[in-house]
Amino acid sequence: MLSPTTLRPYPPVPACAQAVPGHNRWHPDIPGVAEVITGGAVRLECEGRPPGEEAVLCGPIVVIGAEAGDVIAVDVLDVGRSDGRYSPFGHPGVIGCAPAAPGVRAVGVPAAGPDGALLGRCRPGLAGYERVAAEAVPTAARGREVVGCSIAPLTAGSRILLPVHARGAKLSVGDLHFPAPDTADCADAPLPGWIDLRINLTKRGVERFGITAPMLLPDPDAA
Repeated sequence: MLSPTTLRPYPPVPACAQAVPGHNRWHPDIPGVAEVITGGAVRLECEGRPPGEEAVLCGPIVVIGAEAGDVIAVDVLDVGRSDGRYSPFGHPGVIGCAPAAPGVRAVGVPAAGPDGALLGRCRPGLAGYERVAAEAVPTAARGREVVGCSIAPLTAGSRILLPVHARGAKLSVGDLHFPAPDTADCADAPLPGWIDLRINLTKRGVERFGITAPMLLPDPDAA
């Protein structure tokens, strides 16, 4: 007879020590960690966000052929917890594409500065690190260019349309939330987990369809 087993979260691995390090700033020159063609799917494994700290994001994912002015449609295929516990309401807290130009911040948001900056594969000591660290901006400084569960929970079955600002789109996602079914506020539910996404590219989508800001299409069955 099998004895009961208690599921435990995986030990956290600091972003700077991961084989594919995450980032907590946005900049078009943060190198991509993987590439995907239109219609392709990816799985991203995201670390949890300790209370009061900035979310460390997975990515950037380079969408082959994407240029500024295009639009990518991102379908959320599934979201799960790293500890294996079932959570049907998992969703990303942050998702977006790289900004068009360095140093662009939302009105009224102060610069973050290089202290505490995690820039993925752009590491200290490498060429260009000091410049990127000084120019990169935090998620809060992106304004409406970056969205997440503060607007709508993108559970499995949801879709988001994202304007592309830089070559390759450079999609990043993170700060996964797993709220209880009867909990409307997910602010206290960020945990390590994984998310499966499918990405489709529409050339000149900004011009053709007038999509100048993220457009969220939540799963209608998640309400």
